[in-house]
Amino acid sequence: MSFGARLAEERKRLGLKQAEFAGMVGTDAPKQSLYENDRRELRADYLARLAEARVDIVYVLTGQRVAGDALGQGASELLSAYLSLPAEMQRALEDLARSLRDQFAGLGGQTVHARRMTYKGEGRDPS
Repeated sequence: MSFGARLAEERKRLGLKQAEFAGMVGTDAPKQSLYENDRRELRADYLARLAEARVDIVYVLTGQRVAGDALGQGASELLSAYLSLPAEMQRALEDLARSLRDQFAGLGGQTVHARRMTYKGEGRDPS
């Protein structure tokens, strides 16, 4: 995936249309389109404005998410695919994920916050 595609993905992650995002990072929609279509090179001042807008700059430049270690490669790829979907497809995928989670709830696994499903307070004597 190119830096332009990753930039567009980050914009969508933030829930912004191209014109809204362009205004937020100090450019206009046509230039933003050029960035997202790999027809304009990223400049340091533009990257600094992206960082201020909470864009994952490392991901845009390298394809590696800053928090990617916490998610793992498969989860990170799944999240990236989810973020690139239209809103109605995202909702359908969320429904599917909830259904699968509920169906297999007793099998254990890890969460985004922990490598396992149990939490610190579980299994301790409450007294």
